[in-house]
Amino acid sequence: DLIDFDRKARELTSLDKIEYCVEPKFDGGSISVVYENDLLVRGATRGDGVEGDEVTANIKQIRSIPLSAKFSDYGLQQVEIRGEVLINKNNFKKYNEGLMEEGLPPLANPRNAAAGTLRIKDPNEAAKRNLEAFVYHVSYYSLAKGKKTPVELTTHSGSLKLLWDVGFRSPEKERKIFKGIEGVIKYCSEFEAGRDDLPYEIDGMVIKVNDFALQDKMGMTSHHPRWAIAYKFKARQATSKLLNVEF
Repeated sequence: DLIDFDRKARELTSLDKIEYCVEPKFDGGSISVVYENDLLVRGATRGDGVEGDEVTANIKQIRSIPLSAKFSDYGLQQVEIRGEVLINKNNFKKYNEGLMEEGLPPLANPRNAAAGTLRIKDPNEAAKRNLEAFVYHVSYYSLAKGKKTPVELTTHSGSLKLLWDVGFRSPEKERKIFKGIEGVIKYCSEFEAGRDDLPYEIDGMVIKVNDFALQDKMGMTSHHPRWAIAYKFKARQATSKLLNVEF
């Protein structure tokens, strides 16, 4: 699939080799956050892609989402950022142990726990679950009067560095840049081999054409961008023993 994706990308761009940015595909609840004049003004779930839930109060409980960020240093007035909210494996285990001590059923998995927490009506309860957030995409921005687009926002890897530098957790440390698809394939295999050692759940890797001008040239289909692909890891398998059946 990756080789086929690369072939189509090269055909679309008429290039011999394309620079790709590769990063983990976080397994949690998708969010969108909006900053205006350096202040967090809105947080929402992705919902159906058009309309999501307003969850600003709960997002303000997440320590890795700053209440203010110096986007003005880059000449940006309004910014919308996409990201993923997670519960790391240790916090999930502790939270479930607390539920069982109270005689309540444990939560099924970290992904559903993170997505469900965003919709809790009580922000104090949301804070107890120790959510974390990784942001990975600047989906919209407007410039302050007289300012030009910063060089960081000409590539995907540059935008991840910008987000990291203003105080977010972006996959700045995990992301790698490769010229051509061979390095991408090798890195995906290496990351899959070490996925169990990570403190949070990932279910694959995301490969994006690094240059934003090339992304615009390649465009979108009706339901996905032509400049990105998700490389899904194999589903985990385990064996259960059937102990008893009640009729």
